[in-house]
Amino acid sequence: MNSERILRAPSPAQASEHTITRASRLALYVLFMTAAISPLFWVRVPALVDYPDHLARMWILAQRGNIPALAANYQIHWRILPDLAMDLVVPPISRVVSIEAAGRLFIALTVLTLIGGTASLHRVLHGRWAVWPLWSALFVYNAVLFWGFLNCLFGIGASLFALSGWIATRGWRPAPRILLFSVVASLLFLFHLFAFGLYAMTVALFELDGRIRQRRIPLREAFSLITAGAQFVPGLVLWFVSLRHGGPTVTLYGSLANKLYALIAPFTFGYVPTPFDLVVGLLAFAFLAWAIRTRSLTLATEFRRPLAVVAVAAVAMPNVLSGSWAADLRLPVALTFLLIAGSQVRIASRRTTAAFAAVAFCVLGLRIWAVTQSWRDYDRQFVEFRSASRVIAPGSRLMIVEGVIPGRDAGLPGVPRFFAVRQSVAYFHMPELAVIDRSAFVPYIFTGWTTIEVAPRNREAAESAGSPAAPEELRRGADPGQRKSLDTRRNMFGERPYWRDWPEKFDFALWIDFGSPPKNVSSHLHPLVAGSFFEIYRIERPASRAP
Repeated sequence: MNSERILRAPSPAQASEHTITRASRLALYVLFMTAAISPLFWVRVPALVDYPDHLARMWILAQRGNIPALAANYQIHWRILPDLAMDLVVPPISRVVSIEAAGRLFIALTVLTLIGGTASLHRVLHGRWAVWPLWSALFVYNAVLFWGFLNCLFGIGASLFALSGWIATRGWRPAPRILLFSVVASLLFLFHLFAFGLYAMTVALFELDGRIRQRRIPLREAFSLITAGAQFVPGLVLWFVSLRHGGPTVTLYGSLANKLYALIAPFTFGYVPTPFDLVVGLLAFAFLAWAIRTRSLTLATEFRRPLAVVAVAAVAMPNVLSGSWAADLRLPVALTFLLIAGSQVRIASRRTTAAFAAVAFCVLGLRIWAVTQSWRDYDRQFVEFRSASRVIAPGSRLMIVEGVIPGRDAGLPGVPRFFAVRQSVAYFHMPELAVIDRSAFVPYIFTGWTTIEVAPRNREAAESAGSPAAPEELRRGADPGQRKSLDTRRNMFGERPYWRDWPEKFDFALWIDFGSPPKNVSSHLHPLVAGSFFEIYRIERPASRAP
């Protein structure tokens, strides 16, 4: 009898999993998810590179032409596009709360969707709710989030939920199942094209793998495979319709440096990886290697080949795909959440489990603290600029210049450099907060293949794929002798530099100098206000061409 009890006794890992009550598991989910979104509680505008641009676009959509100065600079152009997650969610919420609060709520939904989607897919693949998927919280602060690709990340989380729903409904009749998931797939397309592609790829691989494991594909199974693909037909039709709106088509594979950055994209929260980012990556790879060697980590049988194919696709992904920059960052990040969802970890020793959990808790806590402190430091500067921007006349056209961060100022006041450093790209779209506060025109706000268009009067001063001008470009742009060469210079989207002939096109200039004021200021610039890291000038146009 005793030997029979011993044979039937669960392993320590299984026992520890069973000892976690439903209430305790729920409490852990609430704790982890609250911790993951807690940095949003301390700032008005999180320092995600593209986020101020997206927030400005949401403001334009929310106002719907009600501010004349804003309507004179930008026009709303709704149409079918594969990048509308924020556009569909944030403006309606902003009718109840401020635009800043609505934006932060969307970021919180994005983070929670990534964690919740991972947990949901794990539940479907392994048959129970577990604590293991919660460690996906370690990877929500990744390179894709840092760059502010929020529509893509929101779509990735939604695609995880969609895939778990598709697997969970295997027993449904084909017709209602295909009808329902045709709607789901079409919504994913509208959220973001990458989300639609990820969902289509994982469903196709999952369905195909199930039939390959049968070692034969009878005619009925082949027909059901084709039927499963029918859910993507409406999304493909939407994609075909969207192509008529003139989306970019440039594709570039990228350099070795791009691929190395993509490799660490799930672990780094910056353009320049910090030592802490590298430590997180090393710990993650070390744990994965240990778990595989000791057979503590197992993959759901039906998910092994799909994960392998997604990994190969991540390596093969170009850096620029149909005009979408940093496309190769997205699959490695998505793969991390898919790997956690498709795996389960069973460690025989409770002491080893406790040690790994303690390290993971420390890493998560340090990440949350570093992000919170970094955002608070950036937010103080953003608030300073927004206060100073009152000198900009409503509806004016704002020229942007950005210098180089001096080495001595590369740190953030509240965070050791081991965890975070000041990154110039975090300021690229900060000036677009003046769109919200002053109805200003900023030349490189995302237009074209979005719901926002530049008003006709500003088209010669716009560049949808632009960035702040360098001080040297400011000098060249004011030189009439450079006009011919600058008119022939175009970026990969065929656009000319917005800063050419800037004294004739713009009304004010923001010079982000990071505390090192420029020594040789153009004669066209009349100083108005100086901040701790910027100056604002009024532009005096050449008398011969002044209106």
